[in-house]
Amino acid sequence: MSEIENNGTPNNGNPESQIESQDANQEFESAFDESFDELSEDEARLIELVGYLVQGIVAHPDEVEVEEFLDDIGSVYGVRVHGDDIGRVIGKDGRVANALRQIVKAAATKNGAHVTVEIMTDDAPQELTAETSA
Repeated sequence: MSEIENNGTPNNGNPESQIESQDANQEFESAFDESFDELSEDEARLIELVGYLVQGIVAHPDEVEVEEFLDDIGSVYGVRVHGDDIGRVIGKDGRVANALRQIVKAAATKNGAHVTVEIMTDDAPQELTAETSA
């Protein structure tokens, strides 16, 4: 093992310092893991808000799902609905989806968070193959 431990302090061959270093690393890792397992109260409220608003729009409110993803800027709330309700959530020219995004963004700004809402569909892009006949 090198003279310098992972935390940057000299080892000096002391086994007690190695044990303390390992304990500190384990405490940090467990605290780090726990911080991402649970949603904060504000995040839970925002997810509940998105679900509530979308359930009021759709014909199948029991099939509304809201998932949180993290990106470089902040949180992304992905909304999945029944296939027949996608048009209702998007609206004409995307007006309903944009209104939903503005409401959630305003609520998140109050808490100092940066969020966006995306409508998720199960449609995969289809590849078009052109067959040429000779």
